[in-house]
Amino acid sequence: MKTPTGFTLSLLAAAAVLLALPAVAQVATPVVLTIATAPAGVRPALARDETALADPVREALRTLPQAKKKFLAGLPIGDQFLLSVRVIATDTSFRQASVRVLGWHGNTVQALLLPDKAAVATTPAEPTAVTFPETAVVDWTLLRASGREEGNYVGRYTDTARQVEGMRLR
Repeated sequence: MKTPTGFTLSLLAAAAVLLALPAVAQVATPVVLTIATAPAGVRPALARDETALADPVREALRTLPQAKKKFLAGLPIGDQFLLSVRVIATDTSFRQASVRVLGWHGNTVQALLLPDKAAVATTPAEPTAVTFPETAVVDWTLLRASGREEGNYVGRYTDTARQVEGMRLR
Protein backbone atom coordinates (compact mmCIF):
# COMPACT_ATOMS: atom_id res chain seq x y z
CA MET A 1 0.00 0.00 0.00
CA LYS A 2 1.40 3.39 -1.02
CA THR A 3 1.09 6.40 1.34
CA PRO A 4 0.62 9.86 -0.19
CA THR A 5 3.78 11.99 0.07
CA GLY A 6 2.00 14.97 1.66
CA PHE A 7 0.56 12.83 4.42
CA THR A 8 3.95 11.22 5.12
CA LEU A 9 5.69 14.59 5.29
CA SER A 10 3.11 16.04 7.67
CA LEU A 11 3.33 12.93 9.85
CA LEU A 12 7.12 13.28 10.00
CA ALA A 13 6.83 17.00 10.82
CA ALA A 14 4.37 16.28 13.64
CA ALA A 15 6.69 13.60 15.04
CA ALA A 16 9.62 16.03 14.96
CA VAL A 17 7.60 18.65 16.84
CA LEU A 18 6.50 16.13 19.47
CA LEU A 19 10.07 14.92 19.95
CA ALA A 20 11.30 18.50 20.36
CA LEU A 21 8.69 19.46 22.99
CA PRO A 22 10.37 17.77 25.96
CA ALA A 23 13.63 19.55 25.14
CA VAL A 24 11.89 22.92 25.02
CA ALA A 25 9.88 22.28 28.17
CA GLN A 26 12.96 21.29 30.19
CA VAL A 27 14.87 24.41 31.14
CA ALA A 28 18.22 23.64 32.68
CA THR A 29 18.14 24.22 36.41
CA PRO A 30 20.74 26.86 37.27
CA VAL A 31 23.65 25.62 39.35
CA VAL A 32 24.81 28.06 42.04
CA LEU A 33 28.52 27.61 42.64
CA THR A 34 30.45 27.39 45.86
CA ILE A 35 34.19 26.96 45.95
CA ALA A 36 33.73 23.42 47.25
CA THR A 37 31.28 22.39 44.50
CA ALA A 38 32.86 24.10 41.48
CA PRO A 39 33.62 21.66 38.63
CA ALA A 40 37.30 21.30 37.72
CA GLY A 41 36.82 23.15 34.42
CA VAL A 42 35.45 26.23 36.19
CA ARG A 43 38.06 26.40 38.97
CA PRO A 44 40.74 28.40 37.04
CA ALA A 45 38.24 31.14 36.12
CA LEU A 46 36.88 31.12 39.65
CA ALA A 47 40.39 31.52 41.11
CA ARG A 48 41.10 34.51 38.81
CA ASP A 49 37.82 36.13 39.84
CA GLU A 50 38.51 35.51 43.53
CA THR A 51 41.92 37.20 43.23
CA ALA A 52 40.61 40.19 41.28
CA LEU A 53 37.68 40.84 43.61
CA ALA A 54 39.24 39.79 46.93
CA ASP A 55 38.85 43.11 48.77
CA PRO A 56 35.22 43.94 47.88
CA VAL A 57 34.14 40.32 48.41
CA ARG A 58 35.87 40.28 51.81
CA GLU A 59 33.99 43.46 52.83
CA ALA A 60 30.67 42.09 51.55
CA LEU A 61 31.12 38.86 53.50
CA ARG A 62 32.26 40.74 56.62
CA THR A 63 29.03 42.80 56.62
CA LEU A 64 26.70 39.98 55.49
CA PRO A 65 25.71 38.86 59.02
CA GLN A 66 24.35 42.33 59.87
CA ALA A 67 22.48 42.50 56.55
CA LYS A 68 21.05 39.01 57.17
CA LYS A 69 19.76 40.19 60.57
CA LYS A 70 17.98 43.12 58.88
CA PHE A 71 16.34 40.73 56.42
CA LEU A 72 15.29 38.26 59.11
CA ALA A 73 13.84 41.08 61.23
CA GLY A 74 11.55 41.94 58.31
CA LEU A 75 11.92 44.49 55.56
CA PRO A 76 9.51 47.35 54.95
CA ILE A 77 7.12 46.92 52.01
CA GLY A 78 8.89 47.67 48.73
CA ASP A 79 12.40 46.88 49.99
CA GLN A 80 14.27 43.97 48.41
CA PHE A 81 17.23 41.98 49.63
CA LEU A 82 19.42 40.84 46.73
CA LEU A 83 22.43 38.57 46.79
CA SER A 84 25.09 38.07 44.15
CA VAL A 85 26.10 34.48 43.48
CA ARG A 86 28.02 32.68 40.77
CA VAL A 87 26.13 30.45 38.37
CA ILE A 88 27.65 27.97 35.92
CA ALA A 89 27.47 29.38 32.38
CA THR A 90 29.40 26.68 30.48
CA ASP A 91 31.67 23.76 31.33
CA THR A 92 34.58 26.15 31.84
CA SER A 93 32.97 29.44 32.84
CA PHE A 94 30.55 31.06 35.24
CA ARG A 95 28.75 34.35 35.56
CA GLN A 96 27.75 36.47 38.47
CA ALA A 97 23.99 36.53 38.95
CA SER A 98 21.52 38.32 41.20
CA VAL A 99 18.95 36.54 43.33
CA ARG A 100 16.08 38.05 45.30
CA VAL A 101 15.99 36.45 48.74
CA LEU A 102 12.66 34.88 49.71
CA GLY A 103 13.77 33.08 52.87
CA TRP A 104 16.81 32.31 54.94
CA HIS A 105 16.78 29.21 57.12
CA GLY A 106 20.00 28.69 59.06
CA ASN A 107 22.73 28.79 56.44
CA THR A 108 20.45 27.95 53.51
CA VAL A 109 19.00 30.64 51.25
CA GLN A 110 15.80 30.31 49.22
CA ALA A 111 15.69 32.86 46.42
CA LEU A 112 14.60 33.71 42.91
CA LEU A 113 17.38 33.79 40.33
CA LEU A 114 16.70 36.94 38.34
CA PRO A 115 16.95 36.72 34.55
CA ASP A 116 20.08 38.11 32.93
CA LYS A 117 19.32 39.81 29.64
CA ALA A 118 22.92 39.32 28.45
CA ALA A 119 22.85 35.55 29.03
CA VAL A 120 19.49 34.58 27.53
CA ALA A 121 20.84 31.25 26.28
CA THR A 122 21.95 30.11 29.75
CA THR A 123 19.29 31.71 31.93
CA PRO A 124 15.54 31.23 31.80
CA ALA A 125 13.60 34.41 30.91
CA GLU A 126 11.54 34.16 34.10
CA PRO A 127 12.89 34.19 37.66
CA THR A 128 13.81 30.69 38.76
CA ALA A 129 13.59 29.34 42.31
CA VAL A 130 16.98 28.30 43.68
CA THR A 131 18.22 27.09 47.04
CA PHE A 132 21.89 27.36 47.95
CA PRO A 133 24.22 27.52 50.95
CA GLU A 134 25.19 30.90 52.38
CA THR A 135 28.80 30.13 51.40
CA ALA A 136 27.84 30.77 47.75
CA VAL A 137 27.20 34.48 48.43
CA VAL A 138 29.65 36.90 46.80
CA ASP A 139 27.90 40.22 47.53
CA TRP A 140 24.66 41.61 48.95
CA THR A 141 22.47 44.63 48.26
CA LEU A 142 19.59 45.95 50.30
CA LEU A 143 17.54 47.91 47.78
CA ARG A 144 15.19 50.33 49.48
CA ALA A 145 11.83 51.30 47.94
CA SER A 146 13.20 54.88 47.73
CA GLY A 147 15.96 53.68 45.37
CA ARG A 148 18.72 53.98 47.98
CA GLU A 149 20.92 50.93 48.31
CA GLU A 150 23.13 49.47 51.01
CA GLY A 151 25.95 47.04 50.38
CA ASN A 152 26.72 46.24 46.74
CA TYR A 153 30.46 46.24 47.43
CA VAL A 154 31.43 44.10 44.43
CA GLY A 155 28.95 45.86 42.13
CA ARG A 156 30.28 49.33 42.97
CA TYR A 157 33.86 48.11 42.64
CA THR A 158 33.28 46.63 39.16
CA ASP A 159 31.33 49.73 38.04
CA THR A 160 34.20 51.98 39.14
CA ALA A 161 36.77 49.72 37.44
CA ARG A 162 34.82 49.92 34.16
CA GLN A 163 34.65 53.72 34.41
CA VAL A 164 38.39 53.96 35.01
CA GLU A 165 39.10 51.63 32.07
CA GLY A 166 36.97 53.87 29.84
CA MET A 167 38.81 57.04 30.79
CA ARG A 168 41.08 58.55 28.19
CA LEU A 169 44.61 59.43 29.18
CA ARG A 170 45.83 62.81 27.99
